Amino acid sequence: MRILPKKNFINSHFFSLIVIVIFSISINFNYSKFGVFPIDTFLHFDSAYRILNNEYPVRDFWIVSGILVDFLQSIFFKIFGVNWFAYIFHSSFFNAMISLLTYYFMVNFNISAFRALIYTLCFSTMAYTVSGTPFVDHHAVLFSLASIYLIILNFKKKNKYFWYFIVLFFYLSFFSKQVPVFYILILVGTFVSYILIKEKKIEEIKIILFSTFIFLFLSLFSLGSLNIELKDFYLQYIQYPKTIGDERLINFDLSFESFFNKYKFIILPIILIFLIKIKQFKNKNIKLNTTDTKNLLIFFLYSLSLILHQILTKNQIFIYFLIPVIFALAEYELKMFKFKYNNLISVMILTIVILITLKYHVRYNENRKFHELENVNFKFSLQAKKIDKSLQGLFWINPHFDGTVSEEVELIKKAKIFLDSVDGEIMLITHYLFLDSITKKKLNYPNRTFTYDGASMPVIKNNFKKNYKEFFIQKIKKQNIKGVYFFKHENIPEKIITDNLNKKCYSLRVNNLFNIYNIKCLY
Repeated sequence: MRILPKKNFINSHFFSLIVIVIFSISINFNYSKFGVFPIDTFLHFDSAYRILNNEYPVRDFWIVSGILVDFLQSIFFKIFGVNWFAYIFHSSFFNAMISLLTYYFMVNFNISAFRALIYTLCFSTMAYTVSGTPFVDHHAVLFSLASIYLIILNFKKKNKYFWYFIVLFFYLSFFSKQVPVFYILILVGTFVSYILIKEKKIEEIKIILFSTFIFLFLSLFSLGSLNIELKDFYLQYIQYPKTIGDERLINFDLSFESFFNKYKFIILPIILIFLIKIKQFKNKNIKLNTTDTKNLLIFFLYSLSLILHQILTKNQIFIYFLIPVIFALAEYELKMFKFKYNNLISVMILTIVILITLKYHVRYNENRKFHELENVNFKFSLQAKKIDKSLQGLFWINPHFDGTVSEEVELIKKAKIFLDSVDGEIMLITHYLFLDSITKKKLNYPNRTFTYDGASMPVIKNNFKKNYKEFFIQKIKKQNIKGVYFFKHENIPEKIITDNLNKKCYSLRVNNLFNIYNIKCLY
């Protein structure tokens, strides 16, 4: 199988591939280092570190998504050490790989090497870089994007073996975060299944079913080998997250104006493409069932899936990486239309994409909007290696700390010393999800994260509150926890104690750093 078109490979593509890899890794490294929004910035830091110490998601700490991202990050920690470099190299490497696949996708749509390079660099700028650090949504949507690329290329190249990788990437997407795949399978999966059945692609269907079975078996085997109970996985990864989604659907409220303003640069090129297709159909230049038309519908349905996912998630918008790809497809359609001003319009499209990219680059990369850092003056940041040498490369400034950067850094250092000095097993509840890796003390987080809005754990009215309560109490008992510690300044709701333990089973004491709940009667 030829990876890229044969023509001018050495002269055209090799240079582009090198540039893409260097640019994608460098830009993600550069912008990930500015500022912290602890709960998101370190989302997979300590959870991956704990895997290296034989503590596993679901079994040892409650999760709602991202099990694969934890394990992937643990591999990077294993190779490069538990440090900031290994953390960011993970997301940077991922940014480079999906960018390379994007370039491959574009050149197979007869986009010139130079123009494909520019589109891809724009894509890379808006892909993983808006987060910088490993994040569940980015892994999920970019794995699914890889599947969509391969579905479209399969229909163009007639290579049935692509389906093994298509199914694999969908699995990887699901184990990164469940929801986007669900929407994609409903919209894209239904349409693709219809095509395969209608065209009687029996071999492809067999490959899909076989690979689905194989990857399912491997998934179940992996869970079993880690002593992760299937029922616990199903509860934490399927049943409970569904209640979060149901609540957001009930409370869904979005005006057309707001919708269009947010997604106009995704919607407008799609409209342009469909207008071209309608014009071609009227001129009898094409039939509706052509491969290109099917492929465009697949990408349209995929884009719609991600918009739906984006609307229902609480995160900042992170799907603007779709913009260069859709505009590139619009350029391809214009070429096929053979419009007399094609060259001029192609230049205009490329220019528009560059300008849009610069707009969102400033907003999301320079100002770090995704991690709620847009109002931060990074000149006041301090090198995080002052907290611990493993964080070298990160510049610490936290907009959610009520005080100076120096005060927070000193507070964390004091907390580290204090926690190391405590006798007996403890449990820490915090947004500083890197502390477990830099303390000598095992901190026994019961969850990956600690928000009390229902996104981290079931709250009092949730149907699975009882399950979480049992999990939490068993965690305390199993680890023989003597005290549960809350940073006073973080103001994390202490309901995780009061809602889950009988008030006779704990007593509260306070020092200058922590609110400490001493456990008395669970044993």
